[in-house]
Amino acid sequence: MMAILEHTPLWVYFLFSVLVILGWMQSKDRIVPYFRAFIVPCMMMLLSIYGVVSAFGMSMGIVAWSLGMIIVLALGIRVRILYNAIFMEERNAFAVKGSWFWLCVMMVIFGLKFAVSVAFARELAMVYEPWFMLSISLCYGLLSGLFLVRMVILWKIKSLHVKH
Repeated sequence: MMAILEHTPLWVYFLFSVLVILGWMQSKDRIVPYFRAFIVPCMMMLLSIYGVVSAFGMSMGIVAWSLGMIIVLALGIRVRILYNAIFMEERNAFAVKGSWFWLCVMMVIFGLKFAVSVAFARELAMVYEPWFMLSISLCYGLLSGLFLVRMVILWKIKSLHVKH
């Protein structure tokens, strides 16, 4: 394990630190401007799709990733606990309840990307198996779907509060 950590590029440690800080910030109640509320979910979805494309290229992995996103979107918008924000029209911002859930999701995405990168670096035979590509891509999609759900829920919360 030490050999893996010693050969890990410095930027990976920097990315890990940034994600921990972002996740910690998500754990606190806060006021988030409308535009900024969508930055972290978009970044995490991009990191996720990057994980699929960088590991497997433009292949069936994209289909599995998309399927995971669709599954979580279909189920997630029904989960009331994810509706933990109030839109404040006068400030064009959300009052968001803090949750450690998002730090956990970020760490799982990061850990998955790290583990897949290590598997490729060690040239493990399983990385070339279709089941590996499809299952990892599906996992990335399921996790990314949580951030897509968050964006859809925030958009719904705002649309319910905007006066017509």
